[in-house]
Amino acid sequence: MERQRAAVGAVTATGGTGTGRTGPGRAGGAGRPVAQARPGARAAARPEPEPAAAAEELAARFAAAEPAEADLLATAVFGAYGARHLGGAPRQAEPAPGTSWWHGPTVHHSTSPLFRPLGYRRIRREAPAQAAARPTGGGRHRKPEHPAATGDLAAATELRTAARLLMAHPLVTADGPHGAGLPLIRRHAEALAERFRTLLGYRLTLGPAHARLHKAPLPGRPLPGLDPAGYAALARALAGAPAPPPVRALLDDWRPPAVLAADLLTAPPLPAADPEVTVRRLLAETPVVLYDDLAPAARAHLLAAAPAEAERFADFLGLTAEVRAEGVALFDPADELTDLALPGPGTLAQAALLLAERLAEDLRPADTDTAPPAVLVPDALIDGTLGDITDDYGMSAGWDAGYLADLAAFRRDALDLLHRMGLAAPAGRTWLLRAPAARYAPRAEPGPPAGGARPPPPAAGGGGARAVGVSR
Repeated sequence: MERQRAAVGAVTATGGTGTGRTGPGRAGGAGRPVAQARPGARAAARPEPEPAAAAEELAARFAAAEPAEADLLATAVFGAYGARHLGGAPRQAEPAPGTSWWHGPTVHHSTSPLFRPLGYRRIRREAPAQAAARPTGGGRHRKPEHPAATGDLAAATELRTAARLLMAHPLVTADGPHGAGLPLIRRHAEALAERFRTLLGYRLTLGPAHARLHKAPLPGRPLPGLDPAGYAALARALAGAPAPPPVRALLDDWRPPAVLAADLLTAPPLPAADPEVTVRRLLAETPVVLYDDLAPAARAHLLAAAPAEAERFADFLGLTAEVRAEGVALFDPADELTDLALPGPGTLAQAALLLAERLAEDLRPADTDTAPPAVLVPDALIDGTLGDITDDYGMSAGWDAGYLADLAAFRRDALDLLHRMGLAAPAGRTWLLRAPAARYAPRAEPGPPAGGARPPPPAAGGGGARAVGVSR
């Protein structure tokens, strides 16, 4: 939290006022929901020393920061990270309220590499809007929709498509890879700005050739390949200084015109979030929100309002909620609104998913009433399970030879992917397996009858002992 406050304070120092408005001459207007720069406006209208001074101060802060602090500062300043969500829809019906992930519906047969060809391709981009459109009548005999209602549905679909694009790619430029979506964003700019402001406290700004969604600081979402020195070079490059690699490549991706560079360097910080907005930002941007990870006020809100929040995100972004005893996860039925894919193609994603499946099957608590939000995983069980997976699938699935030859690196990167997806967490020198990992395991067998003997744990690859539950 202290690091986040420091990051937000740094944004203020680079040109923001801290009031949600930009100063005179800054791109972004005066606090309107959509800050729109005039097409054709000349960059020279801004005082020349201001961008350079802001960039130099920001560069100095980056250069002096520790790596993790620099990453958090970068998300506060640029907010260029995409949303991240779990993939795969459960095959069984939604369980009763209070059901644990350990014993709830699973997506095992629809997501495991055992049941999916390695050349798996995602659902087409039109799918989320179609999946999110819910009938307004009662079943297959409902009346045909009125033409006006059809028009409203089309507008809602366009709004959702534009919102999803901005969540996945918060910086859209006219000549960038997602430039075809810029006219759609412009067409629905006012509605998008209002929805993002009220739901997430995010600001939307538009320039002559770009749209930018200002996201909140979020740990663990650095710009790819940049360290503190790289961030410092990026800040100076945005002000017009020559950019060394790898910053040059990043600028080539962003293609920032002068007005966008000014927007990036002088954007004001977002207002402090109340517990409701804090929870919504976590739901919208992170794979899993566990109640135990939240501050008391935020936890109380999510416990009371999870169904209502789920409905808001289904309507706005086409996301589906899994509300479980341990927390809430939003997943995308189209498996596309995420910057990391799990399930997904490639050696690391396939191995990490198999590791999660087997660990969850081995370590699932038998007691359905007191299942903990996470369990400790013995090191030997991780090593043995990964070894078994490599033996079973490595050669036949054509996995990366470098990983097959270096199991220590394979273990490190597979666990890191599970960590970034919210399914595992480091705990000192060992690891915790979090309850949502069980959504990828085979479906749980019914528990033993009350008072009956607990069945012995399944044999663990590598000979590890059964993990100990970490209770709330």
